[in-house]
Amino acid sequence: MLPDQWDHLTGDIYEASRNAGLWPEILERVCEILAASQGDLWVRAPHNGELTLGCCHGLPEEDRREYVRLWSGQDRWLSPMVLRAGESGIFRSFDQLVSNEELEASAVYRAYLSPRRLHYGAGAWIGRGAGGDILLTLFRSREVGPFAEQELALGNRLCGHLSRSMRLLKERQALAARLTGMRFSFEELPFAVAVLSQDGAVVHSNGRFQKLSSKADGFSLRDGRVVLTGGSTVLPDRRPRSFPLSRRRGTPYWATIRPIPTEAGHPFGGPMPVAVFEVRDPDRSTGADGETLEALYGLTQAEARFVALLTSGLSVKEAAERVGIAEQTGRTHLKRAMAKTGTRRQAELISRIMALD
Repeated sequence: MLPDQWDHLTGDIYEASRNAGLWPEILERVCEILAASQGDLWVRAPHNGELTLGCCHGLPEEDRREYVRLWSGQDRWLSPMVLRAGESGIFRSFDQLVSNEELEASAVYRAYLSPRRLHYGAGAWIGRGAGGDILLTLFRSREVGPFAEQELALGNRLCGHLSRSMRLLKERQALAARLTGMRFSFEELPFAVAVLSQDGAVVHSNGRFQKLSSKADGFSLRDGRVVLTGGSTVLPDRRPRSFPLSRRRGTPYWATIRPIPTEAGHPFGGPMPVAVFEVRDPDRSTGADGETLEALYGLTQAEARFVALLTSGLSVKEAAERVGIAEQTGRTHLKRAMAKTGTRRQAELISRIMALD
């Protein structure tokens, strides 16, 4: 095999961690490289359905269904591999697991393997666990002969790449879960917010941010970056900073940019979030007046006033200072307001009140 063919194959193995459609082609090329007449590849990622699949090469689908239905539980090759899966990622010849005499004496060999001219095999179970795994098995006829040492060595090199591809798949799943939670949390915030990369590009933003930027009042988006009315681009800094944003009418917006501590690069080479950009509107009041809140949820006058300050973007401490009460008293107001509105978190409470406008 030429070096560029190997590079192309290994590159596709890593790309398959996010593009499941590549696995059948990868299996076909592995069979060609290792002179296997048939091959089976099973990729399992329980938290990401699109990356869970089974594919085969050189094996008719009806034969595969017959194997699964009648013989998979008796397979003299597969059972030892499963039992020794603690040694994951080792590409073995099946004659290292089952003797030739024991294989030929088995019912699965006589009824299924031999009629299909399958006599020698090799394979590996990679990354077995809740996060996902890969099972690779290759088969060849008696005429081709058993897998040689150099072929097993090449198979082990392939298994190393497959294992790292599985780790990338797990990282992708974890990243997707975090981003889903982040998006949900952002949409609950009562102010405009965007996550920026190192060069100032917007990686993600909530609906309020998108609405404000479309108005081009105070700031806008240009080539995916935040540009202020004066023409300057908002860039991340090592320290938090706040500044006013002029607008056509009303009190200026108040913007804050906060750095995000990062320890490693993006696992898939994408833009790495490094800062959060917030825009608050001091003129924005609660979605309902105090009397409405009292009528709808049974809030006291003090609780309704305190909630209104929270919806304007103030923290619990800032709102307590504004009305002249202790921070702990403010937290009591917040706790009682959440109980009366049937919410569990401050962001959920604010989101519910803001939805009343």
